[in-house]
Amino acid sequence: MGLKANIFKIWKSKGQILEGIKNSVFKKEDVEAVAEYRLSICKKCKLYDEEGEGCFIPGTQPCCNEKKGGCGCSLSLKTRALSSDCPLNKWKAEMTEEEEDWLNEKLGI
Repeated sequence: MGLKANIFKIWKSKGQILEGIKNSVFKKEDVEAVAEYRLSICKKCKLYDEEGEGCFIPGTQPCCNEKKGGCGCSLSLKTRALSSDCPLNKWKAEMTEEEEDWLNEKLGI
């Protein structure tokens, strides 16, 4: 994938990436429970990459192996982004980005 395509892919997913980063830094028990459940599913998947060979950004493993048809996302972030879903539909988004923004606003986060 070329640089332009990589930048476009990151830009398109920026909301979910930032959501995953925020939820990794400011940990909440319910989000961690969702992330743990999702990761348990990922670990059994053919796309699970602990070595980092198919990670979109090197050094962010474990990831969903892009070379085998996955998204290449860091699973540490993707599993904590409640608006994110599995590329193989093994787990779904808990809420949309808009719903999460609304909830965070109401909670003052």
